Amino acid sequence: MSMRSTVTGQPRIDNDKIFTFPQGIPGFEEYTTFKIFHKDDDAVTAYWLQSCESPAVTFTLIDPTEYDLNYDLYLSDSEQETLQATDPMDIGIFLMLIKPGNDSQLQQTQLGANISGPLVLNVPQQLGLQKVLGKAKLNVNIVAH
Repeated sequence: MSMRSTVTGQPRIDNDKIFTFPQGIPGFEEYTTFKIFHKDDDAVTAYWLQSCESPAVTFTLIDPTEYDLNYDLYLSDSEQETLQATDPMDIGIFLMLIKPGNDSQLQQTQLGANISGPLVLNVPQQLGLQKVLGKAKLNVNIVAH
């Protein structure tokens, strides 16, 4: 499958970039197939997750480790089955960026990250899910400059 992105203008996405979210993403359950791609520049690595069913449904993702956030996630039996996870080294964790609403404490020009709903991807199997955490357990590494 090769697709053109209407959001980023990226011309081709190969089959190895297509991920299936069997249950969809909370709030977007009707979309189960997404392509993932990224842009690397000197400042930040950004990833995009774009619905194959509706390209206007696109999420911006970041790798939490680039911001010294480390997750200790435990997958339930059903989550492991969904992801077909057998090796923890196959799992990638990403955070969705969010824009603030009018009731947010963030300024309109700022972005936040959904730390209580990381995306968990089994990269070799090209499967994903959003793990909604009741209470996020994060290890934050603070480095003095």
